Parts: sequence; C-alpha cells; structure tokens
Amino acid sequence: MSDPKQSSRSDEELLANAIPISGEDEGDEDDLDKVDLVEIEDDGDSKGESKIRAFGQSRPVHEKTWQRKPNADGSGATHVKTFVAKLRLDAMEHLDEMINDWLDQHPELEVKFVTTSVGDLKGKTTEPALFMNVWV
Repeated sequence: MSDPKQSSRSDEELLANAIPISGEDEGDEDDLDKVDLVEIEDDGDSKGESKIRAFGQSRPVHEKTWQRKPNADGSGATHVKTFVAKLRLDAMEHLDEMINDWLDQHPELEVKFVTTSVGDLKGKTTEPALFMNVWV
C-alpha cells in the first residue's frame, strides 16, 4: 500500500508542472478578442417563413383525397399522417411547423392521438430520425 503523503506530493508536483488550460488564468481574459453583439431588427417581410429548403423535389407535394370522412366527435381515428424529422434542433422546429401548417390546412380534422418512434432514416447516409404518426 502506498503512503498517502507521498501520493499527494506527486499530485502537487504534477499540478505545478501542468500546462494551464486557456481561461483558467486571470491574465488570459485580456488575450481574448472581444466580440460585439449586433441586434438585427425584423422588418416584418419574413412572415415566419421556414429557412429550411427542400431540393430535388420535381413534383409538388399533394395529398390524396380521402374517401372516408374523418370522425370529428372523438369516437376514434380513421386516418393517419406520418411526419419524419432528423434528430437535430432545427429539424424538430421544422417538424413543428409542418404539423401546425398541416393542421391549419385541415380544420375539420380532430387529432385523436400521436405516436412517435426513433429509428434510422436511410438515404445516401443513415441518420437517426423521429417518426411521428398523427392519428385523426
């Protein structure tokens, strides 16, 4: 068994010879470049438009007309709409926008329940994704 005093002395020696990490020494703050923050005023032209753009869609996205009428009395789901997003914050915000826009376009629909699962989205690369089913 080793002597604790001897162990602590070697720790002190190690710390004394250690290379300081930037930001720990008080003098390091003067070496850092100052960054000015600039507020950008909203001119009101953007109207909440999404900054995410889809490329490679040759045909417009449209919905198939449903033959069965959705139940708006809470009695049960008759249709499902699936939404997919990558597991990144900006993609999750875009998912929220897609779902809200879809619900705004279909005021006659009543959401019965929602299921979510996480899995791999395969394309050129495989990435983790969130799959959300909105049952109406």
